[in-house]
Amino acid sequence: MSSQSTAAYQQIKDMIFRMELLPGTRIPELQISAKLSISRTPIHDALRRLESEGLVTIGQNRGAAVTCFSDEEIQEIGVVRLAQDILSAELAAYYGSASDFDQLGRLAEICEEASSQGDVYGRIRTDRDFHLAIANISGNSRLIAQQYAIYQQIHLIQVSKYVDVAHSLLQIHHHKPLVAAIQSGNLPEIRRLTCQHVKDFHRLNPYLLRCYGGEAENASS
Repeated sequence: MSSQSTAAYQQIKDMIFRMELLPGTRIPELQISAKLSISRTPIHDALRRLESEGLVTIGQNRGAAVTCFSDEEIQEIGVVRLAQDILSAELAAYYGSASDFDQLGRLAEICEEASSQGDVYGRIRTDRDFHLAIANISGNSRLIAQQYAIYQQIHLIQVSKYVDVAHSLLQIHHHKPLVAAIQSGNLPEIRRLTCQHVKDFHRLNPYLLRCYGGEAENASS
């Protein structure tokens, strides 16, 4: 990818993640072209890359728009997220150090602070950072790459599902207990908390939750 295409890719991605372009919104190609002083060709290259990452949908003769996931797609993403989150946390429990667990605790605190202040972008970004930090502790490069890819899509879903501060705090109230379970190596608790953390957000099938050791308890992502 050329430097101009890379610049366009980063510009559009930042606009999406910072909620300047919400799910379903058309991508303003002319505006971006003028802002970056580049032609439409590198912008089209950038859009195709973003489409491959699931962040943009390109329609025939209708331009490109920020992806708006259907309920079925959100559920499918949740199934993959559940499996990868559990694997990440269990590997982190095995490979993690005291400093790693301290870092997770700090990220959980930062996420809560952003949420309580109504900082929607900060809350979603630090939530992503928290879960990716768990994967990073595993040291498994393929798992880390898979988590990064799916959490980009989860970022978009979180934007579309954000309601208010109280709801946002409810969504992340499992973070600190999850850190404690990882630190103590309590694998059944890791599985239970992870299931509870994602089940309502992605509307997961109760059968799947039972397979992973989750219990029927009202909770959110």
